Amino acid sequence: MNLNNVVSRSENFVFNEIEGDLVMMNIESGAYVGLNETGKSIWNLLDTPLPIAEIVKHLVNEYQIEESQCEKEVLVFVEKMLKSDILNLG
Repeated sequence: MNLNNVVSRSENFVFNEIEGDLVMMNIESGAYVGLNETGKSIWNLLDTPLPIAEIVKHLVNEYQIEESQCEKEVLVFVEKMLKSDILNLG
């Protein structure tokens, strides 16, 4: 996986914001997942599929963090979300 890969939301989840966090439920399994503020920002960006590089660019601007650190953390986050079927690659 690299920064040029495009990711999108899985259609198997419904979601709602509760006390600033995003709570999601897999409609097939009934499993719940919670996302913190940064995870929620990424989810909200993915109204349409985006390259990971665009997600990083947005987060660097939003949170005023170092780009290289952001890239590492976003790649780890996306990998976890792909394994959980919350995001789709491609």
